[in-house]
Amino acid sequence: MVIYIKKSIFNPINKVSILPLENIIEKGSNISSSISPFMTSKIRDILKKENREDSIDVFSKENVKIFDILVGAKKEICIACISLDQIFSFNYIEVFKSILKNNVKIKILICDPKSELIEHLKYLTVYPHIEETLTSCLSRLCNMKIISLTTNELRNFEIRAYKTILTHNVIIIDQGIEVNGIILIEHFLFGIKSPNRKVIQLHKRKNPILFDNYYKSFLRLWDTSPEYSCEWEEL
Repeated sequence: MVIYIKKSIFNPINKVSILPLENIIEKGSNISSSISPFMTSKIRDILKKENREDSIDVFSKENVKIFDILVGAKKEICIACISLDQIFSFNYIEVFKSILKNNVKIKILICDPKSELIEHLKYLTVYPHIEETLTSCLSRLCNMKIISLTTNELRNFEIRAYKTILTHNVIIIDQGIEVNGIILIEHFLFGIKSPNRKVIQLHKRKNPILFDNYYKSFLRLWDTSPEYSCEWEEL
């Protein structure tokens, strides 16, 4: 069988064929015979990898297994959000206590309730009672830190407060372990309420570059945010 390829399938500017490479390989012996079996196999492997390994999972918020992902952490959990009450529907205080007993580090970046940008965050996230929720969340975290944690657990637990506008909620699990690394991202869409937003799930083994970019962004915000004091008068 002879396959005729029209000139129109070529881009005259960069001379790159527009016909997908996997289609050319499958288009009969006259074309595929010009490519060695070894190269054909390698090209198929590359195409399979590009199509399958770079996948990104998108979930409705009610279908994300956040609890299972948190308790499955082996080394470290990093969280950046406006308020934990906005992303967790379960008793996160008890979950954190349990995780810390397993010698897992927890870093929490949370919005400073005294930030001058708090009003802008209300409009961005459609979160009207943000100050009250933040104050309650920080009080619960500080109460846990001061009353419930051992010396070793305190070393593994940090809270910092940022004063900028965060464009997403993010949970990063075990960034240092390739097979276990997971990121959950909930981007803020202006005027869209939390229940109607989607959650993106990235696996480090499938998306290492994108994964590392989100983690680097977290670290930059972490490094520029002061530790939350957890003084008794603030509880």
